[in-house]
Amino acid sequence: MDKRKDPVYILSASAVGPNTDTTAAERRVLKSDPESCDFQDIVRQLTRHDFRRIGHFSEISVTGSQIAIRRMAHPISPDTGIYFSTGLGEVKKTVSIFEQVLGDEEGLVSPYSFVNSVSSATSFYIAKASGIESRNITISQEELSFETALRLAQTDIEDGTVECALVGGADECSHPRSEHMHRIKLEDGQIMGEGSGWLCLGKNSRNAIGKLLMVKEINGDALSEWLNVAADAISPWITEHEKAYLLLGFRLDKKHIEGLLNRLPQAEIKNYLKYCGCFHTAAAFGIASVFDHAHTEPAIYFHVSSNLYGRTMVVGVRAFPVQL
Repeated sequence: MDKRKDPVYILSASAVGPNTDTTAAERRVLKSDPESCDFQDIVRQLTRHDFRRIGHFSEISVTGSQIAIRRMAHPISPDTGIYFSTGLGEVKKTVSIFEQVLGDEEGLVSPYSFVNSVSSATSFYIAKASGIESRNITISQEELSFETALRLAQTDIEDGTVECALVGGADECSHPRSEHMHRIKLEDGQIMGEGSGWLCLGKNSRNAIGKLLMVKEINGDALSEWLNVAADAISPWITEHEKAYLLLGFRLDKKHIEGLLNRLPQAEIKNYLKYCGCFHTAAAFGIASVFDHAHTEPAIYFHVSSNLYGRTMVVGVRAFPVQL
């Protein structure tokens, strides 16, 4: 069991789905690839800044980050680090630039389109809306983008580089589906999605809603080896005193899923992908969404995600029961 000397606590969380859903009551099961919803009014309500020219991707990201901050018991410190992750970044703004430059009517690129096509611009908007003036990092590692950002934030908090961290992941989808499949490979039956997920992390357990147990990369070439390593990472945390859930990334196939359930019979699958669809940082939505409701009893959640090249990362979190 990978226990840390200095625990990292979850102070708040937020998950934003493709239908502008931010609470459990608003979640809806996706029946098909979602169309993009307008977040402008939500962003306007959450911030005091004029973000009219930012793209849809930035709107999703700013919305999630600001809701997470509002859910904290105390005001966020300007010294909080921002650890933002994305698999694809500003898809629509980037496509818009190419259309302006390479289209039938070639023209000059809008300055706002150019600026907003840079994915790190989104983390700037997040910092501006939050009043944060500390470390600001954007990370892209395909399907493991959020896990990589979370691991870096965990290390920085433990090392004392930052006291608190705002960690998030976001991606947007685009249409038509055939074009978007050039950016993310999905099976025909998998629904493409978009959204964002955010965790506010810190060392102080006061008013914490949960605890970060681990962010770990596991290795195993053969299926049996992979299953053994994954089960060895998760099983020591599972006890009869709290419920255990598995959150499974969209790259895991049937053999991997069935094998995990056979080795971890005490764990129950929580399918979050039906609410957000498949995108590179869906893990951020999945992990943050476990805090959609207040827990009446302790529970642990393990997110297992792989990328197309066989890398796998496991994130474990514990949700604290509400103190009545």
